[in-house]
Amino acid sequence: GNPRLPAPRSVLRSRWHSAPYTRGSYSYVAVGSSGDDIDVLAQPLPEDPEDPRPLQLLFAGEATHRTFYSTTHGALLSGWREAERLNKLFEAPSPVPRL
Repeated sequence: GNPRLPAPRSVLRSRWHSAPYTRGSYSYVAVGSSGDDIDVLAQPLPEDPEDPRPLQLLFAGEATHRTFYSTTHGALLSGWREAERLNKLFEAPSPVPRL
């Protein structure tokens, strides 16, 4: 709803359900990995808070949610997390999600 935000220049949509090497696979925490690794995947870029550039790349999806990885619920919550990050970046009021 912010008229000052420019329209997206392009949209990239995956087709993971029909990609020959994934066929609808989902994430899991590998042996030797931890929730800390999931948190690293979720960090926006540039990740240095001292970097003067604004966030340029945000990561959402079930593989980036520490508690609900590999679930649709994790994908939804991570999308809300990144939307809130953008709201804070652009100082927009945060909407209350409805289920």
